[in-house]
Amino acid sequence: MAKDLYEPEIVAETPFPQEEVQSVTQTQGTSTVATPTTTKEKNFPTRKIATELMSTALNTKSKKILQEFELTDSGAIRIGNYKEGVSGEILITPTGIVARDKAGLTTIAMYGEDGSGVFKGSIQAGSIIAGSVVVGATGNVVIDGDNERIVIFDEAGYARVLIGRLENGF
Repeated sequence: MAKDLYEPEIVAETPFPQEEVQSVTQTQGTSTVATPTTTKEKNFPTRKIATELMSTALNTKSKKILQEFELTDSGAIRIGNYKEGVSGEILITPTGIVARDKAGLTTIAMYGEDGSGVFKGSIQAGSIIAGSVVVGATGNVVIDGDNERIVIFDEAGYARVLIGRLENGF
């Protein structure tokens, strides 16, 4: 019976860019000896793209953006990744900004079309300048700065309390 003879598998080398291919040769005889050929010392190629981007636009050590980036018209930015019960997210798109909490509830929505906004939580400010402010879940208190008055409405929509000028049927 003849013995099975196994030959070593030859794996092709993948050279660095701009490097000559050097081969490993096998000698004939009773034993197999691989003799690698020597190569001249070569430096790695210059890192042009990464060096230019990192040094001029981003600083990974301080985690700061150093230059302005131009976004495309169809682009969007997602901060976080919504996972129910774990994490919320903020989406910035051409139509507006939307944030939702880890329960999936929208907590902030600002719309670019008409400039309206919805906030689930409290809003705090040193001052607010507004034409009018509607207060209450049913909108029964109106602070009307344009007409210099405060009006409190009942459930049926009739003005019951007026502080300020009486105009336009109020």
